[in-house]
Amino acid sequence: MATTQTRVATAASIGLRALSYIFLRWIAPAIIFTLFVIYLPAFVSGYRQEPKYNLVDEVDVVVTETTVEDADAPENRNGRTPPNGDKEVEAEDVTIEETISIENRPLNPLRTLLTGAPNPRSLALSLATLLLNALCVSLVADRLFRERSYPGDDLSFARVGYVSENEAKLLIREPDQSKMPVKVEVHIKDPQPPFDNPLWQNAGGVRWTTDETDYTAVLSIPLRHSKKRIFEWRTSNNHSGEFTVPPPIGHAEETNYGPFTFLATSCIVPRLPYNPFDHPLAIPGFRHLAKVLPSLNAQFMLFLGDFIYADVPRYWDKSTAYYREKYRQIYASPDWPAVGQNLSWIHVLDDHEIANDWSANSTGVYEAAIGPFDHYQAAANPPQAKKAGALTARAANTSYFEFTQGPASFFLLDTRSFRSSNDLLPSDDPDKTMLGTDQLADFLAWLRRPEPKGVKWKIVASSVPFTKNWPVNTQDTWGGFLAERRIVLEAMWDVASRGVGVVVLSGDRHEFAATKFPPPEDGKWHETATVWEFSASPLSQFYSPIPTYRQRDGEDVMVKYIYKGNSKFGAITIENLEGGDQSSMKYRLYVDGEEVWNTVVLSPPPPANGGRLGGSDGHRSCYDWEFIRDYTYSPRGDTKDIPEVLFGAEAALDPPTVEHDHVKDSEDGVGKLTMNIVKHGFTFVNNVPFDSPDATQELLERIAFIRQTHYGGFYDFKPDLAMADTAYTNLALPAHTDTTYFTEPAGLQAFHMLSHEPAEGESQAWGGQSLLVDGFHAARTLQTEDKQAYDILSRVRLPWHASGNKDITIGPDQMYPVLEHTAGREERRLNRIRWNNDDRGVLPLSEVESDSDSWYDAARKWDEIIRRPELQFWFQLEPGKLLIFDNWRVLHGRSAFSGIRRMCGGYINRDDFISRWRNTNFSRKENLIKVRG
Repeated sequence: MATTQTRVATAASIGLRALSYIFLRWIAPAIIFTLFVIYLPAFVSGYRQEPKYNLVDEVDVVVTETTVEDADAPENRNGRTPPNGDKEVEAEDVTIEETISIENRPLNPLRTLLTGAPNPRSLALSLATLLLNALCVSLVADRLFRERSYPGDDLSFARVGYVSENEAKLLIREPDQSKMPVKVEVHIKDPQPPFDNPLWQNAGGVRWTTDETDYTAVLSIPLRHSKKRIFEWRTSNNHSGEFTVPPPIGHAEETNYGPFTFLATSCIVPRLPYNPFDHPLAIPGFRHLAKVLPSLNAQFMLFLGDFIYADVPRYWDKSTAYYREKYRQIYASPDWPAVGQNLSWIHVLDDHEIANDWSANSTGVYEAAIGPFDHYQAAANPPQAKKAGALTARAANTSYFEFTQGPASFFLLDTRSFRSSNDLLPSDDPDKTMLGTDQLADFLAWLRRPEPKGVKWKIVASSVPFTKNWPVNTQDTWGGFLAERRIVLEAMWDVASRGVGVVVLSGDRHEFAATKFPPPEDGKWHETATVWEFSASPLSQFYSPIPTYRQRDGEDVMVKYIYKGNSKFGAITIENLEGGDQSSMKYRLYVDGEEVWNTVVLSPPPPANGGRLGGSDGHRSCYDWEFIRDYTYSPRGDTKDIPEVLFGAEAALDPPTVEHDHVKDSEDGVGKLTMNIVKHGFTFVNNVPFDSPDATQELLERIAFIRQTHYGGFYDFKPDLAMADTAYTNLALPAHTDTTYFTEPAGLQAFHMLSHEPAEGESQAWGGQSLLVDGFHAARTLQTEDKQAYDILSRVRLPWHASGNKDITIGPDQMYPVLEHTAGREERRLNRIRWNNDDRGVLPLSEVESDSDSWYDAARKWDEIIRRPELQFWFQLEPGKLLIFDNWRVLHGRSAFSGIRRMCGGYINRDDFISRWRNTNFSRKENLIKVRG
């Protein structure tokens, strides 16, 4: 009989091996090291105490019978004793013989090796089974700990983010400051003479990176080709790749490049399934993807979350540094370049970027997790679906996104940051929300928004499944938010009834399922309004060894279900059918690098009347669709179509810049300069000659005419009080805007410090730091913190004036508020800021209904906000560094200084600037669309 120690060793060994297999195959929670700690002493003790021999105890029993005759008994006539008489006695003699012997125990090599129990008869076998268990623990330790020795602190890489018809985003990480600035060049991969330039073109670069963003920065590369092309890119720190410009909106294919195709999947964990010979950061799923990627001609990868697993295989830390390390390890994988250098990646946030099943909004560890997600993923994403001011709990780049490419419009949901708790409310509670109030409203507005001709699909990217057919952990999916799901589903059926197909792409479950959502049979929708969902994951992770998806009712209908496979992704191809009324979407599922299933879905047919309404007399007017589209939809060429990049103190890390020679010698340079100002509110122009002001004046005139004011035109001055204005002094100036006293204040303002020399009798010159404050950022902060103050500054009109100089008394045509908004039928939005306390007249009591305190309280709050250090971008002007900024948006100021500064610059009218921006960034056709009203 085995000793207790041996039984313990056997049980621990079996558990250790089983859990090791599970861990290395699926990375499920395991107590492997604990079991080994139990196993090892039990094994040693069992080996020492378990006997080598079996004790054999044999017992033999011998019974001897004896018959005894009675001499006095009478005999019968035959001379024999009667058989039943008393004359015959029978006796038994029992002999017991016990033999004890010792025998060798059976060797049982197979049992020893399988169970891990010690075998006292064979040291070799015992050591072999012990080493087998030690190997299991070593492999687990290798998987668990070895990647920790690859933090990727020195990682240098570049990846392609969102690519549109107009620009491509390149995310660059470079911690080595000796390689700064990182310059980027691009050229057309297959130039077609004589119209294409085959030479490498300067696309800008990154001047420096800092620890604040983990040494990452995003460069926007402007594109000037309206057709789908492939561009190659290279950086000065030795990275290269290519990206594909998408086809024009409404077009599904181009002759040279095939139909419009993109990919979708989610979930990545390095080295799973485990291979001890792999690099510690190897990602097998990337290899499967790389194998088929060249044949797919994919436009981009739509990655649906869980790019990192902060809590797998173990939650080591909850700091920002730890989350940064997890992103670096994925990008440092030797398998990344094959799938990341030549493919645009667009990212959605999910739980493991924060913590498993996250539903705590922006509390707790969210703050540590979201910054790295912003820097590595969201910063290179498409434009946000909602303007930044409403995202009160989010970083500027992180939320939900939308974009349109070719034949499809996309909405990328954020299903983590705004949701109700998974467990506190029942799934059908109308107050339980997955998206939050603002995101839901924006999402429904996007669903209802008409799309241009040729856009036949609305594609929803959800990090969690839309179907409720996964009964395991349903509360973490849309199945746990059924009331809101119903609202969304009905809106989707409405869209499909108008002839636009709706498809949900999701991930998260490490399985594949295709599900369709037919409208109710007795409802207002036709069966052609069916919504589809394709849920595919993981790209490189474990898969469920047990099927977990099953259809529950007729609402969510299973089309296909495949649970096996460590690597799954979908390739979605869209082609518009001849005639233009419908479009086909082909979905191909790849499992471990092989296509295993596909299906084709058609977009719903257009409404029976083609979407045209007849008049009372039966007459129908027909217009060319191009005209209808251009007349109905907001075209490019309007500044509101360009997402504003709000800035604060962090602008010092990577301010927008352009080179003087680039602007001087090319329209492309002017286009980049004007686009910088529209997006960021300001730009620097580097390497401007400063031996005289002539180069500065010539460069400003590359934008437009320099505006004449009572100060003159192009100015060149020193602090000599030549004008009765504080700008002509050495005094500090608080943040303000210029020319508030004009009906239309100056659109742009430019400053170039040609020199800063000590005053007579002084040994050095000091001070004079310049200040910029993003007025739109400050206004949105005010609106968030004190809506009443925002409304007062937007409503109360003030008299503005300039009357410090002789014979000068200037005022606008009427009074204007501090915060001016657009008027008319379009969405009300902040358009211009007037703020200069030195130019403000007396507050009219009629404007505040005899309550002047309310305006002064609001003004005090505004002044406090624009003085906050985090909203102030301080820098030092220097010769050769020209600053140009949007005077309608950006407030400027300076610190006091000593010495003599020679400054030059000028004003440019808003209309002239916008005209130049349009003509250097958009085609003539796109600009002429604006005149159609």
